[in-house]
Amino acid sequence: MRLRLHPILVPFFLLIFISGGFAFYALIFMSLLIHEAGHIIAARATNMKVRTCTIMPYGGELQIPSRYLYGKKQKVLVALGGPIATAILLGIGLIIPFPSNDQFIRIQMAILFLNLLPILPLDGGQALSALFENDANKYKVRSAFLIYSISILSASILLLMIGWPKTVLIIALALFLLIQNISAFKYRKYERAYEMLKRKQLTP
Repeated sequence: MRLRLHPILVPFFLLIFISGGFAFYALIFMSLLIHEAGHIIAARATNMKVRTCTIMPYGGELQIPSRYLYGKKQKVLVALGGPIATAILLGIGLIIPFPSNDQFIRIQMAILFLNLLPILPLDGGQALSALFENDANKYKVRSAFLIYSISILSASILLLMIGWPKTVLIIALALFLLIQNISAFKYRKYERAYEMLKRKQLTP
């Protein structure tokens, strides 16, 4: 398995570093790594093979070959693995006092809240999408979730513009998620064709 950092992290962390300092930057990065470790542990526990792990501003994304071949329970558990790891960190921060404890707790709460939002490609959206999918309707469900996520993010960006420039970091993150969803919606038919081709190759 390869670990990669998404290029968007450079300007994202630069903004955080300017506004919050190195210690804040280090806490966020460590928290994102542990969050993603939760996904990886869950994937391995459910026998899902992870090819790459890309660290994003909100957590990360796993590249799992032939993900569509795995069951609903496996997909949900992997989606929730990250939030569970973050919740454990939050619990530790609440129980054990240490320097920068307040910042640490706020970071875990922000990562947990963000990732549990029911929109793609966040963990909450991934878990809900997997719960509603089945072999007969999964392409329709995925498309519907993408349209829903695009709509919510577009509306959120417009509302966040009211608080400009204080909301610039949140707007940048929402815009990044919006672009990811638009890209996924654009290429959904190609992904479906690829999945059907792979299924035919695996079917004796």
